[in-house]
Amino acid sequence: MRARRFHSTFTKMTAFYIGFGMIPLVLISLMFFFWYHLDVMQSARSNYSQIADYVERNVSDLLETADETAGYLYDYSAGDYQYLYQILEDPGLSETRRQIYMEQMLQDMLQADPDISSVRFYREDGTSYLAFRVQGKNAQSGKPVLNGVEMAPENYHQMILMPTVSEEAYYTNTTDRVFSLVRSYMNTASVRASQEQCMGAVYLDINETAIAKRMERVNVGSQGSIAVLDPEEGQWLYASVPGVMDEEILRKGLSGRPKREIIREGKYWYFCCRVSDTDYYVVIRIFSEDVMDTYIKNRTYIFVILLFAILLLSLAYLVFSGRMNGPVRRLKNAMQQVQTGNLNVRVDIRTGDDMEYLGEGFNRMVSDLGRYIEEVYIANVCQKEAELNALKMQIQPHYLYNTLDVIRMTAVEQKDMRTARLLEGLGKQLRYVMGQQGERVPLYMELNSIQGYLVLMNARYQNKFQVNVNVADEDRGLLVLKLLLQPVVENSIKHGLRDKEGTGTLELNVKRLADCLEIVVMDDGVGMTPEETERLLQNLEKKGPAAPNEEGHVSVGLKNVYDRIKFTCGEAYGFTVASVAGMGTMVKYRLPVWEEEDDVEDDLSGR
Repeated sequence: MRARRFHSTFTKMTAFYIGFGMIPLVLISLMFFFWYHLDVMQSARSNYSQIADYVERNVSDLLETADETAGYLYDYSAGDYQYLYQILEDPGLSETRRQIYMEQMLQDMLQADPDISSVRFYREDGTSYLAFRVQGKNAQSGKPVLNGVEMAPENYHQMILMPTVSEEAYYTNTTDRVFSLVRSYMNTASVRASQEQCMGAVYLDINETAIAKRMERVNVGSQGSIAVLDPEEGQWLYASVPGVMDEEILRKGLSGRPKREIIREGKYWYFCCRVSDTDYYVVIRIFSEDVMDTYIKNRTYIFVILLFAILLLSLAYLVFSGRMNGPVRRLKNAMQQVQTGNLNVRVDIRTGDDMEYLGEGFNRMVSDLGRYIEEVYIANVCQKEAELNALKMQIQPHYLYNTLDVIRMTAVEQKDMRTARLLEGLGKQLRYVMGQQGERVPLYMELNSIQGYLVLMNARYQNKFQVNVNVADEDRGLLVLKLLLQPVVENSIKHGLRDKEGTGTLELNVKRLADCLEIVVMDDGVGMTPEETERLLQNLEKKGPAAPNEEGHVSVGLKNVYDRIKFTCGEAYGFTVASVAGMGTMVKYRLPVWEEEDDVEDDLSGR
């Protein structure tokens, strides 16, 4: 068949645009536009953006230094106490002595950061401890002022910035203006307490002159001003010229919380840069005539040139697009029919250019799509099913080998009739693992299997640990994946409780939440370092088989359970691992709530 010659639409449009549009536009407006673009826009934006970045870095350094000082709460020790929570919790410590310890700590924080003017610590019961840099101040009588901060769970691990107010709201004999950095202090006695139990809050009061000192070398012109504020909440930390910033303009321009933004409104430009880890912005307000003086002089000439070019190109576009709209419309209608499932649609375009090539490509694509879709879909389903079966076949031998090893070691070490009881327990375990149950089993069967396994482990390790299982009666019949908990329990014993001195504790807590079933497995064993925990999490997320760690161990059981949950339940489910060296490890499952088999099918079909 004779090959047809195609004339590129892009070539036609490019030649027309250059010949009738770009050349006249460039020749007429080059001297005005080049000067405006390079000298005014680039220079002004760059200079004031750099100034905004410089101011932001200074404010961020100020806040970071204060935030690091707040962290001294967790390093403080005094007398026989290694940690602050011990001082706060000890009922045998007199309040006078506690007051001495707390005031010494606050004085140390004042010495650590010269920008802090005063430090306040409020306990949950309202007891307050204060320290001032300038002598002569006294706390206001009556109920302590907490700046309106609600130390709710969502604020426990956040740094909160309070806007600038007069210091006389807290103390007497002062009219200074300060803003406050607030941090909650968590009980570090245990992993759970450090996440959930707030023992108080520290307020670091910083004089607004600390920001003013960092602005002394910043030049924004005679009519310019600098401010640090949260436009969304209408809160201020600093303003070089109070009352000139338009909060409504800033609120609209910064509604998406961008990192940097340049806002032009009326006669003013606002160069904005968000302060790191806060909702506050450094805003530099510049009078537009100072920045755009050249643009104002030449905008009439540029406007005439651009208007002429736009009219010329618009007329050419109307003529040329008339020939393009027909084929594009037919191709669009055909695509819409394919979206509704009609794979028999075809288009007939004969323009001799790229549109005809696209039409022929579309016809070939629709023809091939109908042929491929069934093959690819069936192959994908078969592959997923094969992967699930392979994972299940890996888990069962792994579980069997570990159990047999426990019995063998017990027989060698004990040399008594306990081996018979262990064999009986092993028989029950094998019947559960290799029995005829389906992929999903009631939760109580999984818990019974775990308790049987723990009997074997206690026999092996001479009752070295105790087990607590907490589950509501109405949740015991929920369906879960078979062999869901055993690899995690096994890891807790082998790598956590076995090496712990004395008796350890293993807890299994089951809780039905609004959108999922949560199962938490916790131990108070030796735990893991942050590096080991991160390595384990990366191994779980990695595609393919589990990789060995630095000691050569491979977490096959954990990896397979993690992959089974992802394959069977969907990407929204799985488990997370948190650990602290010397304190223990916690594995938290997130699973779908399956009350009966119909629920399972609904979840799988909706994933």
